[in-house]
Amino acid sequence: MSGKRLKTFALFCGFFAIVCIGRLAYIQLNPYSAWQGQLEKIASKSTELTTLRGKILDRNDKILATSEACFTLCLDYRIARLADERFWLVQSLQCSSEAEKNKIKEKFQQDYNTLNEIIAKCAEFKNCAPEQIKEQINRQINDPIWELRYWLAGKRKYPQQKFETAVADANERLLLASEIDIAEMHQPLPLFKLNNDDEVLAAQLKFIDTDGVQVLPQSERIYPYKNSASLLIGWVKPWNSADEEPNGYAPGDMTGFCGIEYVCEPYLKGRSGKIIYNLDNQVIRRTERQFGNDVKLTIDIELQQKIENLLINPTLNPVFGQAVGIVIVDVNSTDILTMASIPDFDLNTARRNYSKLAADANKPLLNRVFQGYPPGSSAKPIILTAAMEEGKITPSEIISCPSVPAPAGWPNCWILRSRLGHGHDEEWANEGGNKARNALKGSCNIYFSRTASRVEPEALQRWLYEFGFGKEALAIRDPAIIDSFGNFPVRTFAESAGIISSSIPKTESSLLENLPPIDAAERRFFGIGQGNFRATPMQVVNAFAAIARGGVFKKSRILVTEPADTGYNLNLSRETIATLYEGMHAVVTEPHGTAFSQFADSGFEEKGVKVFGKTGSTERPYHAWFAGFAKDNNGKAIAFSVLVEGGQHGGSDAGPIARDIVSRCIELGYLK
Repeated sequence: MSGKRLKTFALFCGFFAIVCIGRLAYIQLNPYSAWQGQLEKIASKSTELTTLRGKILDRNDKILATSEACFTLCLDYRIARLADERFWLVQSLQCSSEAEKNKIKEKFQQDYNTLNEIIAKCAEFKNCAPEQIKEQINRQINDPIWELRYWLAGKRKYPQQKFETAVADANERLLLASEIDIAEMHQPLPLFKLNNDDEVLAAQLKFIDTDGVQVLPQSERIYPYKNSASLLIGWVKPWNSADEEPNGYAPGDMTGFCGIEYVCEPYLKGRSGKIIYNLDNQVIRRTERQFGNDVKLTIDIELQQKIENLLINPTLNPVFGQAVGIVIVDVNSTDILTMASIPDFDLNTARRNYSKLAADANKPLLNRVFQGYPPGSSAKPIILTAAMEEGKITPSEIISCPSVPAPAGWPNCWILRSRLGHGHDEEWANEGGNKARNALKGSCNIYFSRTASRVEPEALQRWLYEFGFGKEALAIRDPAIIDSFGNFPVRTFAESAGIISSSIPKTESSLLENLPPIDAAERRFFGIGQGNFRATPMQVVNAFAAIARGGVFKKSRILVTEPADTGYNLNLSRETIATLYEGMHAVVTEPHGTAFSQFADSGFEEKGVKVFGKTGSTERPYHAWFAGFAKDNNGKAIAFSVLVEGGQHGGSDAGPIARDIVSRCIELGYLK
């Protein structure tokens, strides 16, 4: 009996041993088991496989943005902040007695000693005075952090006011800013770059036992062309846990802040990898990294720079110092060749100088190409198209523009207020009268206000919409980039849809049926591009490109890889197209044309290039426009729009810029 019990006990022990051994083998061999996960948390090590953000290129593969690996000497903000008087002032303001102040000094004494040790070592390493290192710590680390905290405090607490106006007391502003927590405060921050392997090794040896200092590899975003196309390209910023992004980011990662860097973020970003080892240095989990994809733009950075150099040259730009927005489009391919907005800024220092840029009265962070403005007389070709296609006027019909003020409630003609002091009837007495082509040539307000008032409000709004007004003018349509968004919300440029109604739309929908109507009485002001009418330079260039194609509307594209918009045919009559071409050509080639003096000596016709243009100017607010297109004898064509904020006259303020645009396009072969 005892032998039977012994056998049973032995079998039980054997079975139990097999179960235990099997379980231990499962835990050891299966990296996804719950116990293995616990072991990983208790004792494991990992190696980060850093990714590399994709490049941004121009149409000719010139690098506009790239990431470069480098080593930097980094300092924890916990230490760096002690070199900043603002930090100590905040501590002082929060103390109510001398005893509390003494406790504060005791609390930070060890870190303060560490700071002084770091400053001394850095001064020896860089062969400079300690005061210079302290100044660099403040300039490189503390100042940018405080500037951003000030800006965020004002934006969050007083979004409708300037921070200084809302909170007059400087100490109170300081305390409010000190409550703002940003990502940079919790990660090592670069103090200076190490230029070669010898410097890296020397720094590692010198600071090996120094708390708060690290020599770290970093991916530095470089913008080789600095200011050029800055508002289109955009820049990156450190990712913050408060950012509304899905998982996949970690402290130290960069994320697009604006422009293409923001719009194409999921495509450019890539994904970091990670290798996790167990206690025996065996790989138990590996996540492969994915490098970011490159994004290729349609712009020609050489043409972009030539145009921007014109704008910042006081001898070439008649409106030097004023804000300007310019778009140039290849009519046949729909490629945007240039997108310029002045004033601009250096992308390499934008993050550091953000608060200054945001506070600048000239608004360098505002991309003028996507802002809505009254289009003024640049809208007159579209108004004429609507009237002719609706059968409300013929090319030969004359609308009188006498040398007397317009009736009450109607706009006067600009020519009556000019130095000439008479109407267009006298101007065209020997040229066939104030008919369609002459009204375009002379930009007659009387003609176009009367013409617009004949078109039914619904029809007028529909034609404006079909020409691209009242809706987004630029959108990313590249399937590869759209697919890369995954869980990300689809991103677009921050562009205004403009206004083609007598009231501001209450919904974000830009579908025609959701837009408020145009009041019948306001048609007269829409006819001259004023009233509540608002359009962006991007919308205007698309409209003129449609005219250049003979009435085929297509949205322009900014990415080489995305398919060109198939668009739609506006089905304009040959008579309408011929009238538009004749009048817009006369603007620049015939005496009394509103831009004749600016183009008279251009020599474009002799080179086989024809220019078709339309000047524009607005009042209250004052802006100047020149929009149009140019064609050569080989079938090449460009369309362009020029906006000058605060400009008084489309011909003299925006006209010379448009003339130089055509010259530069000939120079680079976009016109022959």
